[in-house]
Amino acid sequence: MSGHDEELRELAANRGCKLVKSRVRTPGRRDYGKYGLKDAETGAEVFGFSRHRLTATTEEIQEFLRGAAVAGWKKSLHKPRAKPKRG
Repeated sequence: MSGHDEELRELAANRGCKLVKSRVRTPGRRDYGKYGLKDAETGAEVFGFSRHRLTATTEEIQEFLRGAAVAGWKKSLHKPRAKPKRG
């Protein structure tokens, strides 16, 4: 497994997902070189799956995971408090 795959797996694990890599090893066939993400707890397909194959590239997986991180970060920010009205 390449170092790039390990980085993706770690990034996915930090987001509560499991990285799934295609088992096809023949270039040009079905989902060769494609990935998907499953929920680490439930095993539910989260991203990069179609009916019978994986569909996401490594770049798409990274964008999805990093986008989820940004969305989570933004969600965690508190809304500014309203200034009290003066009398």
